[in-house]
Amino acid sequence: MNNTTERDSPTPPKKKHKKRKALNGRLKKLWRRATTQTKGITSRKEWLELVDLHSTWKSSTEDVDNPMMGPLPGPAVTSGPLTRDYSVHDNWQNTEGSDHRDIILNLLFRQSYMDGGDDGTPRKKKRKLDSSAAIQSSEINIPPIPPLPSWASVCNLAGIDGLAVIMINIEDHDPGSPCPLMPSERIKERNGAKPASWTSLFVKSDVGTLEKTCNNDSTVQRNITACKVNLFQGNKHPRSLSDVLMFLPPPVAVQSKNHDTKKQYDVIEALNELRLSQKQLQSEGYPFIAVQGDSCINTDSRVKSKICAYSKSKVQDISINDAIELVKAVSVEVSFGDDNMVNASNNEELEHYVKTFSRAKEDDGSSRRPKVYSVDCEMVSTSAGMELARVSVIEFVGGADEGGDDAEEKSIAVLDELVNPRRCVLDYLTQFSGITPKMLLNVNVRIEVIQLFLLSVIHEEDIIVAHSGENDLKALRLVHNNIVDTSVIFRGDNGRKYSLKHLSNVLLQKQIQSSSAGHCSKEDAEAALILALRRARLGTSFRLKEAAKPTNVIEVFQKVGKIGVDGNSGSVDETSFAERNDRSCVCIGPNEWLRGQSSASSQHLLCCESLNSSMSMAVPSWLASKKSSRAGLLWAKLVCGSDGLQQEIKKQDEIIDSLVTSVPHDTVFLVVFQRNLNAAIALSRQRKAATDPTATCAWSDAQEEEWKRYMTCTRNCEALWIGNI
Repeated sequence: MNNTTERDSPTPPKKKHKKRKALNGRLKKLWRRATTQTKGITSRKEWLELVDLHSTWKSSTEDVDNPMMGPLPGPAVTSGPLTRDYSVHDNWQNTEGSDHRDIILNLLFRQSYMDGGDDGTPRKKKRKLDSSAAIQSSEINIPPIPPLPSWASVCNLAGIDGLAVIMINIEDHDPGSPCPLMPSERIKERNGAKPASWTSLFVKSDVGTLEKTCNNDSTVQRNITACKVNLFQGNKHPRSLSDVLMFLPPPVAVQSKNHDTKKQYDVIEALNELRLSQKQLQSEGYPFIAVQGDSCINTDSRVKSKICAYSKSKVQDISINDAIELVKAVSVEVSFGDDNMVNASNNEELEHYVKTFSRAKEDDGSSRRPKVYSVDCEMVSTSAGMELARVSVIEFVGGADEGGDDAEEKSIAVLDELVNPRRCVLDYLTQFSGITPKMLLNVNVRIEVIQLFLLSVIHEEDIIVAHSGENDLKALRLVHNNIVDTSVIFRGDNGRKYSLKHLSNVLLQKQIQSSSAGHCSKEDAEAALILALRRARLGTSFRLKEAAKPTNVIEVFQKVGKIGVDGNSGSVDETSFAERNDRSCVCIGPNEWLRGQSSASSQHLLCCESLNSSMSMAVPSWLASKKSSRAGLLWAKLVCGSDGLQQEIKKQDEIIDSLVTSVPHDTVFLVVFQRNLNAAIALSRQRKAATDPTATCAWSDAQEEEWKRYMTCTRNCEALWIGNI
């Protein structure tokens, strides 16, 4: 009985005082870490402890002069000391566009962790997921979390419960003059007018303070980090803020290394498995016999014998008249997958199409083993279209059937000849074909001579390897059905065809088509042959790894959040912001931009075509709301340039002032500005078209200078990280 009475008796005042003193000491320690250390509080458990202790202390104290009477500190992105004076533009941090994407990834997906002590040394604690959450998590393509840029620190990572990225695109402003909408111009006083209220955060102080009241009727204290941003590298293509910040770059297509090497195999059988079917030949545009059957082909054995006799001849020794006569004798009608037939039998203005014929036995009567040839052609543009100007044929002579990755793919050149087009050359296409007027000056070889020679060497049973071979066979006016097309067998899952140059660079580690003098058909034929032989030997694992689509950060954030809430409800374990977030995800911007950002059905998509639209005020409204509908992640694109400048400046100030004064302390926001993107894109497209070898319009020096000015303008952006310390 005495024990029960002792337990139920009230706590002595002395013990209460001691306990309160200990709690106050703990509060001061956590507060000091949250407001003075570079990393602040990194443990979610300790952050929730700070929130609870601060709420209890604030309700019981009357010390209005105590710094802790203000709002709680919050997360922030910092660079160097908090007293850095950003009102001087030279003090702004120089950054890359990818730096800010890396910071966003850290804020969303970096897991909080226990601190080791006052020095902030991390003591990571491995968090356990339940089995269902672990399985679901493995199915999400969570991007690897990059390290923070060397110039940046995230303070109070554990306290983040909201992130906003506001992209302001400024169009139709002279790239050579200052833009009043840019932050670097907004902080200046012009004609006696004071800058906007939010620009007071740039002024040197311990912590930037804006003398307006927030939801909790306390003075808002914010810190700002102002950055100059080099958004993208190089001058090839202008990139938007969305491209750099919202989408992660896809992995580069690389060679698959897990080969199922066939140690013993027959090269002809293996290549036969890679041949195009008749349906594929037609769909790819290869010429084929319009009317099937021997009746459409000259089967006169004497004609075939005459043709085969030229297999030992040199091309230069073949009579042009004999070639024209024999080619005409075996000419065929062809089609290209539609109802249009080409019949040159009685039209001297058109070259004839011919088809390879069967030769199952050698001259001595023994069975003839099929051979493998690789063909590549170079063409020039004439009054009749594209005509043959060079042809290279190489023959595979063995080596790869020995197996092993280091097996040789031996080949010999059967034919490498320049061909004189019959018609006037309009464009030699030297950049691609490598053909110059001088090269064809004394060339007398006609296409019929090449056709005759090919018919004498290549037979119906043989295999021709080519890359996009329909173009080569059309140039040769040749029909052949045993085709291995490397552009088809290495086609990506999305239907994309890769260039021969790219396949050779990645899969063979061999540079081709790198000369400024144009392509070399012999080099291309050799590359195509080696690609086909290795695919036959190594199987389907010898391929390009399909490049994934760019990863949308918003979609990943939502998927991670769903698993985190479902699998760890009520947990105070160390988690990332994405895992514990259960609030809305909101995108605000022009309709065209919204369509391209995400297909996630759980997003709120709000159309706002311009900064001056009334819908633009939805940005601070979604972030400041006290309701459960308050946005956890907000991404907005606001466009300036179509309305009056002064009205846009006023609206911009209104939005940012509202963000600074009304958004809770636990939200970080990034406001980033880009100029003249649309103009830079339009000029880049014009420049690309004008500098194409086949273009008829010129690109002047004045246009080049204008393009450079716009590219520099759209590349040089400005960014403001605004947090609360």
